[in-house]
Amino acid sequence: MTITTDKKVFIVWAPYSRRSQSLAAELGMSLYLIHHLKFQRLAYAPFKYVLQALHTLVILLKVRPCIVFVQDPPIFASLVVYFYTTLTLGRCRFIVDAHSGALLHPWWKPFRGLQKFIYRRALTVITTNRTLTELVQSWGAKSMSLAGPPINVPSGEAMPLDGAFNLVLINTFSPDEPVSVVLEAVVNMPDVHLYITGDLSKAPSSMRQATPANVTFTGFLPNDDYWKLLRGADAIMAFTTDDFTLQLGGMEAVAVGKPLITSDFSFLREYFSQGTVYVSNTPEGIRQGITEMQKNITRLSKEILSLRRTHQEEWHTKSQ
Repeated sequence: MTITTDKKVFIVWAPYSRRSQSLAAELGMSLYLIHHLKFQRLAYAPFKYVLQALHTLVILLKVRPCIVFVQDPPIFASLVVYFYTTLTLGRCRFIVDAHSGALLHPWWKPFRGLQKFIYRRALTVITTNRTLTELVQSWGAKSMSLAGPPINVPSGEAMPLDGAFNLVLINTFSPDEPVSVVLEAVVNMPDVHLYITGDLSKAPSSMRQATPANVTFTGFLPNDDYWKLLRGADAIMAFTTDDFTLQLGGMEAVAVGKPLITSDFSFLREYFSQGTVYVSNTPEGIRQGITEMQKNITRLSKEILSLRRTHQEEWHTKSQ
């Protein structure tokens, strides 16, 4: 994809977004992470969205871009960008980067009419896979699939970890992440030590109180510590209960060159085609996947490096 306008900006209503950061860097856009009050707290939403809308308009009126990329969710960020583009009388157009949650998560279904209205007025809507692209196109909007870009990880040291076999579960305590199932899977695997990332304030208190001895909740880690943890792992896990969801945790595993255990969906099999063990989201399925990873760690570690090269080459071709 080549965008040739003079001023390109990427608007994201979040304190961080790995995909948007990578996409903005690859396409030479200025990225604005706009966030007020607490992140992903429903009670704050009406207040924070007003503040973020005003902040967004101030940035756009100051920069006066010709192209605006905007991340969805939340759809209200796209609404503000659409409003700004109407003020420019066609001198500015916008592109929506629709994450799978925007199209699959039940939280956003009540706003489907607004979503369709905005998507039809976008220059195009980027999704992570063909199925979601076809869904958006069925609404009468232009859409394209773009799973990448690959994540670029700075070089650095690995965190020393204590287990005989160290796994990192990349996790945000989202409703589609079966964390409790993973805990049940590893409870009788003393040779495995599992590190679970994510903001602990979002975890149920019962989950934290019933933590097995071979599990460590890391809490939300600063960027440098997060990459150190991933480099120190033997393998990485990332699960979802929603089909057609691109696992950002899986992309991070590829980026650091660590083999992956993920949910057995056809889309994930297609994208993570090497160096990966696919499992059912059940305790037994996950246990079997961990055992398979332990037995084949040397081969899978080589394969994930091959997959990283393939993803980089594919992105280079697409971005020309």
